[in-house]
Amino acid sequence: MGEVSPTLWFKTEGIHENLYRITEQYFFEGNRCNIWLVKGPERDVIIDSGLGVCDLKQHLESLHLIDPPPGGTRDCTLICTHNHFDHSGGARHFDNVLIHQNDLDGLRQGRQTETLNYVKTAHFYRTPYPGFSACKYAVPPTECKSVQHGDRIELGQGDYLEVIHVPGHTKGSIMIFYPMRGELFSGDFVYDCGPGSGLFDWLPTSCVTDYVQSARDTIDWLMNTSLKGIYPGHFRPFKPQRMRTILQEYVEAKDQLGSKCCASCLQATTWAFFLLGCFRCCPCG
Repeated sequence: MGEVSPTLWFKTEGIHENLYRITEQYFFEGNRCNIWLVKGPERDVIIDSGLGVCDLKQHLESLHLIDPPPGGTRDCTLICTHNHFDHSGGARHFDNVLIHQNDLDGLRQGRQTETLNYVKTAHFYRTPYPGFSACKYAVPPTECKSVQHGDRIELGQGDYLEVIHVPGHTKGSIMIFYPMRGELFSGDFVYDCGPGSGLFDWLPTSCVTDYVQSARDTIDWLMNTSLKGIYPGHFRPFKPQRMRTILQEYVEAKDQLGSKCCASCLQATTWAFFLLGCFRCCPCG
């Protein structure tokens, strides 16, 4: 496995003039987070931060995509859709970090034990820096502030992003809505997966009952909201109709399984696997 320079670790692509997607191209695709940069009239907002093994803030500054204080001229805010390592690991590189109240303590305290069960040497196609070890990877304690459902992040000139709380994947999972452009950043609440129950609701941080209710509420919300595109935390963007289909299939699948009973049994089993380290299916080297 060869090493890669920090400037090459990230792949940056423009979606349109004021929206960019950044990915960590040498990390396992299944856990490779979509990092979104929204450039508002007066403020830049980064949605999710990736692993944090290379400095995302420095990378974006080198491309002149952000210019934050104290030396810069444009405010910059990072908002994490939830506190899983692949979305919040890079938050430590930023000065202004937001996350939902229900996930706040997890990011402030840092994450190591559960993270180690997901991050494997085999997941890195190239080494991010000399001496990197997946066994030592952790999300460090990070200073952050809380947001709630309905909060707005002002972008200037009347533009804003709105926080939508969708508990299920984690207690503090959120989506970010940009009304002016009809764009929805869905985090890990919904992405373009296979039919049925492909959404991740079985993790120790998850609650199937909450997930199903959030899915129902979001289906109703979609009926009354003008959207042009969905920009998820993983995989490719998709259209609003596809989002409705994914959520409807998810709700129907859980209704058929009797989700409340299955959820408690599965979560107990999942916690046991984490405590025993049974997810270590490949060498951490």
